[in-house]
Amino acid sequence: MFTTFRHRLLFWFLVFICFNIIILILALSYLQSREEIADEINHINENYTVLLKAVAKQQGFFNYDTRNPDFFVSGTSRNLQEYDSLYSHISAKMRFKGIVKNAETSELIFNKLHEVDSLFKVETALVLKRGYKDNNLEGEMRKRAHWLENTSKLNKSYLLMLRRHEKDYIIRNEIQYVEKLNSLARSLIADLPIQDEDSTRFYLQSYLKTFNSIVELDRVTGLNDNTGLKLQLDLRVKELSNLYEAFIVDTQKHQLVLYRQMTISYGLVIVFLLLLSLGISFLMAKKITKPLIELTEYITRFVDSNFTVEEGSPSVRSKDEIGKLTQNFTLLKSEVISTLKYFKQKVEERTKELAMANERLVKINQANSRFVPNEFVHYLNRKGIEEVNLGDHSERDMTVMFTDIRSFTEISEGLSPQENFDFLNRYLKEIVPVIQQHGGFIDKYIGDSIMALFPQSPLQAMRAAIEMSKAIEKYNRTSNTEPISIGIGIHYGKLILGTIGHEERLDTTVISDVVNVASRVEGLTRHYNCTTIVTTSCLEHLPNSLEFTTRYLGEVKVKGKRKQIEIVELLHDADEIKKSYQKEFGEAVHLFKSRRLEEAVSMFLEIQKINSEDGAVNRFLDRCRELIKNGFPNDWDGIEIMNLK
Repeated sequence: MFTTFRHRLLFWFLVFICFNIIILILALSYLQSREEIADEINHINENYTVLLKAVAKQQGFFNYDTRNPDFFVSGTSRNLQEYDSLYSHISAKMRFKGIVKNAETSELIFNKLHEVDSLFKVETALVLKRGYKDNNLEGEMRKRAHWLENTSKLNKSYLLMLRRHEKDYIIRNEIQYVEKLNSLARSLIADLPIQDEDSTRFYLQSYLKTFNSIVELDRVTGLNDNTGLKLQLDLRVKELSNLYEAFIVDTQKHQLVLYRQMTISYGLVIVFLLLLSLGISFLMAKKITKPLIELTEYITRFVDSNFTVEEGSPSVRSKDEIGKLTQNFTLLKSEVISTLKYFKQKVEERTKELAMANERLVKINQANSRFVPNEFVHYLNRKGIEEVNLGDHSERDMTVMFTDIRSFTEISEGLSPQENFDFLNRYLKEIVPVIQQHGGFIDKYIGDSIMALFPQSPLQAMRAAIEMSKAIEKYNRTSNTEPISIGIGIHYGKLILGTIGHEERLDTTVISDVVNVASRVEGLTRHYNCTTIVTTSCLEHLPNSLEFTTRYLGEVKVKGKRKQIEIVELLHDADEIKKSYQKEFGEAVHLFKSRRLEEAVSMFLEIQKINSEDGAVNRFLDRCRELIKNGFPNDWDGIEIMNLK
């Protein structure tokens, strides 16, 4: 019918679009029907929620307003106003569309609701009539009682007993107090003279009548013992609630039935239309795409052969665009084959050149990484060293570690230059892998010193320090030279990594007070004759400080710094003797800081008997003796000022 491929394709595309529009219209109709049903269900549920709120306002009235004098003065309350508003809302919204409702049950609910409202209104009126404290009937009763107390000639003890019976009844709502009050009041009336000028008889009779009226109203309303109208109201509310809940359950079941019926009806129609459209689409697609499939298969074979298949050509089955495409591909194939033969030769030559250049580039990158750590480039947010420029920098929180060989100057004096280099390289071969294994990297070597950075938690740096101590022990066992020891200082804080220098000569560096503090802390290891000292800023950022054993060394001001730092000694596996008296050491330090020097000296001396090589103990003893001798300076705060690097 159509002579071109695009016309045939357009026609069947329009047919398929029509089917989809029909399906869309059916789906919208289905959704609209479901929405109408859901709206009515929501309407019913919302009314039930409002009903529960109205019941809650009734209870609020009984629990609060019946003891609130403001209600008896004004005759209304917030609970009653909100109840009236909610009741008006329910009455106005109690008419449904009839999609899922039961008309008889709906009418019954409406009648029950009217009964509850009528009972509540009667109860409210009786409660208001009864009054509370100084209002209405109870107020009248109190006025007469006060008149009798202040004006009458009745015996005060009898009046007091009369009022006690009144209050006992109001508080406990027990009939025995009513009988006692009536009996006492009648007895008092009988004892009065018939002609009473001060009206005592009148007020006493009026008091008794008002009290009995209150008792009768309490019996009718039933507020105190949940009888009478209150009980009837509660029963009506319960019946209404149960009826409404059953109504909701029935409507929800009917809703599911309607949903199921609509889903089946609409689903069958939609499935039929889908199958019909898919069937037609499949037949037409097969007819249209058959020549394309043949051409595609031939092109695939041609591509899989790396564009080298020369024999055979695809068949031309039509005169439309696909037929023309087949003819053009046959011409293109020959041209591609001849062109590729030429390019293949050139590519092979170029590939060899690039392979040689890439091999050289890999070696250059490996060499660069030995001088500038890859981690440094990473934290400058650069992909490679070639992207690093003068002034690039990044600010981060890191842990800085300084290590140093003890007495290296004395050791190096006895070695030749070559022996010095060999010695340092053997030492670094043991230490550097430990740092790398724990997530650190070397920033620079400063003679026999190492400055390392740990980008993560101080936990990695402290673990590395423990392992470095073990590595030194292993080195000493296997080395022919004199045994060595190292000092380690660790500090945590904010620092800046960046590049400095000149365009023609760059260097990477770290700028921060954290670096200076870490270097000074490492120097303190000589002062305290220990292996590792850590600042408390590191301990504050540990996920689990119980992994390590430390002891507090106090607050110090290192050379060149105004602010003091708190330091602790990290105890290694080889420090078992120090660990044995760790508790006593801590108590002695506490005594020192508390200015109890004599006691501190005594404890430090006991510890010194155990380990005379403990530098921290010896240092504290010297400080104690100096303070005992010279006394405390006026500004003494326990901080030691260290004038060493």
